[in-house]
Amino acid sequence: MNLTKILAGLLLVLAIGLAIGAWMLSRPSNRPVSPVASTAPAAPKAPLEQHAVVVAAKAIAAGQRLTAEDVKIVQLPTAVASSFSSADAVLGRTTVMAMAADAPLFEQHLLNGLALQLENGQRAVSVAVKEPMAAGHHVRPGDFVDVFFTLDGKTDQANVDTQTRLLLARSRVLAYGAASVENPPPSAAQRKVQEEDTGSSLRRGSGQRESQNARPDNANTAVLAVPLDDVQRLTLAEKYGQLTLALRHPDDSSVPEASLFAALPTVLQPVAGRLPKGEPLQPVDRSYAGLRFKDLAAGADAKNTRRPPAPVQTAAARAPKAQPPRQQAVELYQGSAVQTVSY
Repeated sequence: MNLTKILAGLLLVLAIGLAIGAWMLSRPSNRPVSPVASTAPAAPKAPLEQHAVVVAAKAIAAGQRLTAEDVKIVQLPTAVASSFSSADAVLGRTTVMAMAADAPLFEQHLLNGLALQLENGQRAVSVAVKEPMAAGHHVRPGDFVDVFFTLDGKTDQANVDTQTRLLLARSRVLAYGAASVENPPPSAAQRKVQEEDTGSSLRRGSGQRESQNARPDNANTAVLAVPLDDVQRLTLAEKYGQLTLALRHPDDSSVPEASLFAALPTVLQPVAGRLPKGEPLQPVDRSYAGLRFKDLAAGADAKNTRRPPAPVQTAAARAPKAQPPRQQAVELYQGSAVQTVSY
């Protein structure tokens, strides 16, 4: 009995001691905790990736040709989609809209199209074409053609003889129908690959329709590169005559010697004394002065002008008119009086 009471007292004392120890451990410590020194060195921080973007160095007007002073390259933390990363890609190109300073340049901000295919002093002119008058639709973008002008002499604009002559020599074809030098028609091999790659009959039919629309035999217009001084000659000839495109070899560079023929007179005449004597008008001034169709058809000296037929006279009109009888007069003197008598 006494042994049981002793064991119970010891267990009670042990339980109290354990409770005090647990309470002491649960109390927050006020001592500062020293950080554990790291033995490994800290990894260096990676630099942010930079992207080169071409932007406008200053405000740029529309239609301005870009130079090295107009653009600059800036580094941005994020890439700009469809922008330029090199200034060489935009130098020498022309803007189609005004650009603010520091604005990124994109492809749609720069001029594209057939205008870039023209040489200085040329204009792109569209003319109507038909198969018999365009080498049987064998003309392709990039070819060179001679443009012939045919006039039947029945026009009311000028009384001239029926004629055919070379109007423009070695004109470059920029576009023929839907095809152009920038978007040439696919070759037979390319069309075959496109048809093989078409998966469904619907897509195949759509591809065939697009191919048919681009075929040269569906073309009804041709765009030619024409010198500015010849634009009015071409437009007048197309309006009042018939044009024929004669395909020529690209290595054939022969052209007529225009100095052998007299220059056609202009509609507007320069002010006296403003143009130095013997100096011809510049092409842009001749275009402004204009051209008459009768001068284009007959030439500067008008030797080709057809004279109107003489009016037809009737027999009665051709018969000589009856002359009135010739009268004679005599003077009679009676003393101092004088009298004239006709008979």
